[in-house]
Amino acid sequence: MITRKTYLSSFSFSFVSGVINILGITLLGLVVTNVTGHYSSSIISSGTVTLKDILLTCSYIFMYWFGSFWASSCFYYGKSTDKAYVKVLPILLNLAILLYAVWSQHLIVWLLFLVSSTQNAFGANHSENQIRASQITGVVMASGLDIAKYFFGDFSSTCKKDFLKAFAVKMLNITGFIVGGITAFFYSSINILWLPIVFYSIVSILILKKKL
Repeated sequence: MITRKTYLSSFSFSFVSGVINILGITLLGLVVTNVTGHYSSSIISSGTVTLKDILLTCSYIFMYWFGSFWASSCFYYGKSTDKAYVKVLPILLNLAILLYAVWSQHLIVWLLFLVSSTQNAFGANHSENQIRASQITGVVMASGLDIAKYFFGDFSSTCKKDFLKAFAVKMLNITGFIVGGITAFFYSSINILWLPIVFYSIVSILILKKKL
């Protein structure tokens, strides 16, 4: 079910992902919101594949997988046991990592992969897979499917309204990612992480109060 909370979450989670994505590119030279292109990039840049390249790429993939596993495990266990403090653990971990980055003025690439993956999984789980914070390519494709179903699908008027709502969520998802990226591009400093820190702090409070 799509609610006002879903619309707000779609933009805000994607905004944070956009910030983290551009910060990873400008300060680390890496796209940290996905891992699928890193192996190909290493081949193109070096012309060869070394054991170091393979191990490095595998470590990125593992951290991205672990973030998803960790956030999803906390969500489902916390939901089944009605323990809000368990559900909030992934966000608190992200908060701690970003606070350390701002305090030390140093980004650790593996931890940034973990933050990105944890946030993606957290957003997807809490929105029943309606929010894909940084998976913009898939979101663009899915938005095309929604519009095609609306105009040409043989569905009831109620279903077509749902397709439009889903399309709006995806547009907010895309817009949030772009706006977050632009913000980080024009303020390319680790201190921009204060925006995600404030966001995670608010989300943590809402979860503990069982409002999210």
